[in-house]
Amino acid sequence: MAKSAGIALVLALTFASGFFDARGFLYASRAWPGGRLDPPLALASLAAFVLGVSLYVLAVRFMQGIGIVGVALQSAIWFVVTAIGIAVMDGTVLQWTRLQQATAIAIAVALAWLIATTSGSEAH
Repeated sequence: MAKSAGIALVLALTFASGFFDARGFLYASRAWPGGRLDPPLALASLAAFVLGVSLYVLAVRFMQGIGIVGVALQSAIWFVVTAIGIAVMDGTVLQWTRLQQATAIAIAVALAWLIATTSGSEAH
């Protein structure tokens, strides 16, 4: 597989994984209205997490194929995507100050740089 196709596949799978995990977190936060479990929301949360982690495991296979083999880098990619997904889905990103939004962008850029410059690192 060409490296550009591998990168595209990693991005697609990671974004999908982060999207479903973010949904899982969002559903989980709403699964206890008034301190009582709402079974449909709890099940929706679990289903979203199962789908998200399944896609993440598949994404890791392709991350390794393009040279991203360190578990810290693999999980960092997922973390950034999931955190952005949560912020966007629950609307809190719109309530952040410009400084907070700029900081989030800077962190994402710094992480992308770290991934790009250390992608060959082996996990020990």
